[in-house]
Amino acid sequence: MKNRSDRPIKLLLVTHYYPNHRGGVEIVAGKLVDYLLKIGSIDIIWLASNVDAPPPDQPGLWCMPMPANNWIEKKLLIPYPLWTIPALYRLWKLIQDTDIIHIHDYLYFSNLTAFLFAKIQKKRLIITQHIGFIPYNNPLFRWLLSFLNATLGCWILRHADQAIFISDVVQKYFSKKTRFCQPALLIPNGVETSIFFPTDERDRLNHRQQLNLPLEQPIFLFVGRFVEKKGLLILRALTQQFPDVYWLFAGWGSLDPNSWQRPNIRVFSDLQSSQLMPIYQVADLLILPSKGEGFPLVVQEAMACGTPVMVGTETAKACLAAESLIFSETVESGDVVQCWSAGIREILQDHAKLTQLRTTVAAFAQQYWNWQQTADRYYEIIRHYSLL
Repeated sequence: MKNRSDRPIKLLLVTHYYPNHRGGVEIVAGKLVDYLLKIGSIDIIWLASNVDAPPPDQPGLWCMPMPANNWIEKKLLIPYPLWTIPALYRLWKLIQDTDIIHIHDYLYFSNLTAFLFAKIQKKRLIITQHIGFIPYNNPLFRWLLSFLNATLGCWILRHADQAIFISDVVQKYFSKKTRFCQPALLIPNGVETSIFFPTDERDRLNHRQQLNLPLEQPIFLFVGRFVEKKGLLILRALTQQFPDVYWLFAGWGSLDPNSWQRPNIRVFSDLQSSQLMPIYQVADLLILPSKGEGFPLVVQEAMACGTPVMVGTETAKACLAAESLIFSETVESGDVVQCWSAGIREILQDHAKLTQLRTTVAAFAQQYWNWQQTADRYYEIIRHYSLL
């Protein structure tokens, strides 16, 4: 009879959605799967809601879309699918026949249930926590998330066999509230450097011409969902305050910038990763006034393309190694829009600095964020706990 170490590890991956839903958490999970499969010696069953099409099966990967109700996202714009009872029964059975479970973020219903089932069946479980506190405008949402993080979130992170964080900020946030079964690990997400890479000024101008964009005008870019959490209300005000800047928006959501009806705005929808690359390259600056989401993948992708970024102060501190290379809003008053305006004015006064910074940020991203290195670390963790 073969020893467990002689056969592939059986990993059960649970996320709330598949990457086709285009959220950062599920996209990161998909990239990690791709690189774990390159290492080999691992069989992955990936469970997520059947709201979107799953990635195609391949050697070592089986995707099983789980029946779910997605009315919370449709009505409240909060991505929170609810799995059906047959889906939960199937989850229970699959956990019985697995070596280790991996979930991304604790808060989602599917992930909470997977954690509970794993503990009842005494299975090893790893959690990657992407998000800490989100300062919603709605005080009820703020209080509820803070309460859940301090109670349910801390309890799950404390009892997981291994807690992994993608950013310094999220790790520090939870480390102040709880202790962990094993020392928590910080593993930043990687970047697909075969897709996202820098180019020279001549090619940047050619891309602008091909996309019918201004050749001399400063171009600022936003990539992500068009929702409050991502700072769309701030961007709406900024696009009005800075009419001489041409603003690109790549994403989708309820707060569609097309509805602002401004001549200095252009929206790109339904772009895949490879199609985003020239959009990143033509931009002079990625601007992301999002809140409470660790260190977003789009920041890493933009920097890998040589595009400087401007983010909130909390996001800038989420990756201490890159903090000196990142612009953040200037705190001048209690008015958040004016804080961002002050920072943008400083940047526009020294536009040459943006061009000079492109080589530095690209070199940093290409060296520091590597998906294969990230997957290698995850594989060693998975292998360690699967053999216990």
